[in-house]
Amino acid sequence: MMVIVPPPPLKYSHTIGLLALNGRGFSNPMNAAVTDDGLIYVVNRSNSTQALQGAVRITMCNIEGEYLGEFGKYGTGDGAFVWPTAIDVDSQGNVYLADEHRHDIQVWDRDHNFLRKWGEFGSGDAQMNRPAGLAVDSRDQILVSDTLNNRILRFATDGTLLAKWGSAGSGDGELNMPWGLGVDEQDNVYVADWRNDRVQKFTPDGEYLASFGTPGNGVGELHRPADVAIDSDGNVYVADWGNERLSIFEPSGYPLTSLTGDADLSKWGAEYIAASEDILRGREVADLAPEKQFWGPTGVTLDNAGHVLVVDSCRHRVQIYNRVAYDEV
Repeated sequence: MMVIVPPPPLKYSHTIGLLALNGRGFSNPMNAAVTDDGLIYVVNRSNSTQALQGAVRITMCNIEGEYLGEFGKYGTGDGAFVWPTAIDVDSQGNVYLADEHRHDIQVWDRDHNFLRKWGEFGSGDAQMNRPAGLAVDSRDQILVSDTLNNRILRFATDGTLLAKWGSAGSGDGELNMPWGLGVDEQDNVYVADWRNDRVQKFTPDGEYLASFGTPGNGVGELHRPADVAIDSDGNVYVADWGNERLSIFEPSGYPLTSLTGDADLSKWGAEYIAASEDILRGREVADLAPEKQFWGPTGVTLDNAGHVLVVDSCRHRVQIYNRVAYDEV
């Protein structure tokens, strides 16, 4: 008889974040990526009123919450971005960014020097219409969810189109506004199929394998999933945007659990608040319970140390969880 052992639970660790238009902090962060040596990139989408104040940028930090700088800016020139949505890194440390407004992918080297870009508006080969998700697989091939074309594109690092799949619909393998992407250790591709309220799993060549989740807000249900990540055991983590939670599935698709947020005050936030007596007094009488909860989670990623990072967009922060053994809970 086969004994199925559930994956380790998640234990809340800490929060990184603070609303800031530049410098140490985030402004409507959309997505995050982590390098092999622990550098975290957080892409800030901000909003139209703050874009010209420097809020649209990529912020760098580490898992301890140490601020390490920023790069990029709002604009349409090389190395600038307008509606950034997704970010990832390859094995050489190069940084890839998808931009919904520019309909393109941009690339920087590990020292954040602009290297290249590709893509333009349209539905032809290597054209895109609102690319919203991006993931780099173990072969350093770049997967992009071409959202309004309802397809997935695979590129080489120089922007050469290698493959494409998907079409509009709700059947197996069909897509309706795909958003975030994730890859597992076998380079299978997981798509947050946003408007179909599910995650779909494909082979590296685009053959349909399975679906996770059904529409709704109950156990195992999803509402407008934004992003997906997969751990080394094959468990699937979904930024369940419409349900304001992180939903977790076992590799078989069985729903394991969901989290609605556990945030405490970040180190950045605590230092900011400590400098204002008015804010301190206000927090003494305020109901702070809602602050713990996710509000618009748009990204989820994992690092090599077992941390799960949830990008909590509307609260301008990243909540950090640890995968722990049962005897540590």
